[in-house]
Amino acid sequence: MQRILRLIRAILTGTISLMIVHWPSPFGFEIRYRYYRKKLKYLGTNVKIDTGVYFQNPEFITIDDNCWIDKNVIILAGRDDSTREKIVRKNNGYPGRPGEVFIGKNIHVAVGCLISGISAGIYVDDNCGIAAGSKIFAFTSHYRSEKSPANDAICFNILTAPERQCIVEGPVYLEKNVGVALNAVILPGVTIEKNSFVSINTVVHRNVKMNSICSGNPGQVVSERFRNK
Repeated sequence: MQRILRLIRAILTGTISLMIVHWPSPFGFEIRYRYYRKKLKYLGTNVKIDTGVYFQNPEFITIDDNCWIDKNVIILAGRDDSTREKIVRKNNGYPGRPGEVFIGKNIHVAVGCLISGISAGIYVDDNCGIAAGSKIFAFTSHYRSEKSPANDAICFNILTAPERQCIVEGPVYLEKNVGVALNAVILPGVTIEKNSFVSINTVVHRNVKMNSICSGNPGQVVSERFRNK
């Protein structure tokens, strides 16, 4: 009987959670705000969490005032205590905490974005915009071992045994008023300095200086963002 009751409770809890995540209309925004205010590390005022949003380890996630987390955004956070080999990309100016995702004030994270701050952390400062389909990684799989490059037992697959994996990690920092255009990818250990812009489909693998436009794969600074005529 206890087993049946636990099963019923789990089904009810899962059903309610699905309803909260996917409920449309202003009422859906209201119930999600109230629900995640108790789940996240901090949730500011006037925050819209749209349908289909997923938070992994919400206790490691902060969203400040006046933000919109748009449809089907995925935000991953938390520690990684595994024994996998790690290639660490240092970011000495990073202001956040390991494993935490911080989203500042007045930020729109558009439809279908992925923000993976596992282990190293991601900090998005005020007034940034992240366009649809963009991806920010502080933690991702690597294609071979750095310690033993000839080791062909290494797999690009998190389902394999830890000794057969290699991870790249490094905190990512988007300073104030950074724009990230459609389908851009930002890789571990990167700082994008304030007032900079990342163009469509760009892959950012190294730091971007203040007030720059970064474009291409690999991303290169091509011009200033704001300039006198």
